[in-house]
Amino acid sequence: MPARTAIFRQRIIDHGEVFTPPGLVNDMLELVAHECQRIDSRFLEPACGNGNLLAEVLRRKLSTVDKRNAQNREKWQRDAILAVCSLYGIDLLADNIDACRSRLLDVVNAAHAARFKTPLPDEAARAAGYILSKNVVQGDALTLRTTGNRPIVFPEWSPVNGSMLKRCDFAYRIA
Repeated sequence: MPARTAIFRQRIIDHGEVFTPPGLVNDMLELVAHECQRIDSRFLEPACGNGNLLAEVLRRKLSTVDKRNAQNREKWQRDAILAVCSLYGIDLLADNIDACRSRLLDVVNAAHAARFKTPLPDEAARAAGYILSKNVVQGDALTLRTTGNRPIVFPEWSPVNGSMLKRCDFAYRIA
C-alpha cells in the first residue's frame, strides 16, 4: 500500500491529478439536473480523469432512456448511443483516458443488462466504443492541444435516418 500511495502522491505533484469525490459530483450535477435528463445535452469535462463526472452524467441520461424506452430494446439502444454521443472528455494522462472510456462503456453495458437481462449487443458496444474513442481524448484543455501538439478535435454527432449518425468535426479552441 505505501508504494501505491507514493505513486498517487507523485501524480498529484506531476500532473495536479485529484479525483472529484462522488458526493461533490452529485452536488454539481444537481445544479444542472434538467440537463442531465436530456439525452442530447452535451457535457465537456476538461479534466475528466477516470470519468467520475461523465459516468454519473451518463447514468442520469440512461435513466431517461429507461423511462422512455422501457420495453423497446432497439429504441433503448439508439437513445443510449445518443447519450454517449453527448459526452466529451479531455485528460493529460493516457491511462486516465483508457479508464474513462472503459468506465463509460461499462455504465452503458450495466444499464442495458439491468433493463433487458442481456449484455449490450456487440454492434451497439462497438458503436459506443468508437464514439468514446473520438469523444474522450488525451490532451491539455488549457493549451487546447493534444499530446502530439495538434488541435483538440471533437465530433458533433447528429442522428439521421433513425439509427444512423452524421459526424461533423470541430477544433476545440478559444473563440
